[in-house]
Amino acid sequence: MRVDIALSRRDLGRRSAAGRAAVVIDVIRASTTITIALHHGCAGIVPVRTLREARAMALTLGDGVLLGGERAAAKMAGVDLGNSPGEYARERIEGKIVVLTTTNGTRAFRAIEGAREVIACAFLNVSASARWLRRAGLDVLIVCAGRNGHFCFEDAVGGGMLIDRLSRISDRSLELSDAARAAHLLYSTNRGDLLEVLQGCEWGRGITRKGFGADLEICAQVDLTDVVPVMREGRLVAERV
Repeated sequence: MRVDIALSRRDLGRRSAAGRAAVVIDVIRASTTITIALHHGCAGIVPVRTLREARAMALTLGDGVLLGGERAAAKMAGVDLGNSPGEYARERIEGKIVVLTTTNGTRAFRAIEGAREVIACAFLNVSASARWLRRAGLDVLIVCAGRNGHFCFEDAVGGGMLIDRLSRISDRSLELSDAARAAHLLYSTNRGDLLEVLQGCEWGRGITRKGFGADLEICAQVDLTDVVPVMREGRLVAERV
């Protein structure tokens, strides 16, 4: 199994997802929020680029659809939910479809072209994601959402953690790109306290200043769920592994 990693959405343009399993990681916060929503019984998450797209999609899908939207960490005006994982409680979203637009994470999903499979991974479901990828048996491209097209430390650590989990359960040695090796090393040197990683990274400090520091405690949890968000017909749905 070959494993590569795009260390930002901008880096994705230099790496091909064609024929591979693409894994989107946006630890703070979109892939965490998507995973927790599906863990709590959400019927599906439709990732879109803009609020205009979200509203149009919601009209297409009909009654009972919730809108989720965030820009610069804050909940957008006129939507039901923001991008804080704590908002996606079971009583709010069970059985509902959420059309979601975020600054970075949902745009990363829409930037992927040609992948055979697309999933979302966070610390919350990293081991389940590794098991899912092993079962799929495809080469892997990890896509770090980053921030505004640029590198984010925490997403690279998340990519490295996924590589670590894959290496432990793979039937044979992984063939890692240089970028994947670097991400694995970054995780290996920072695995001791993931909450400290999130609180100390640039975007973690940023959302704490904006009043969302409590989200980091959810984002830092490891293997909370066996749910893997998998793209099926334009929406992310839960598969358990």
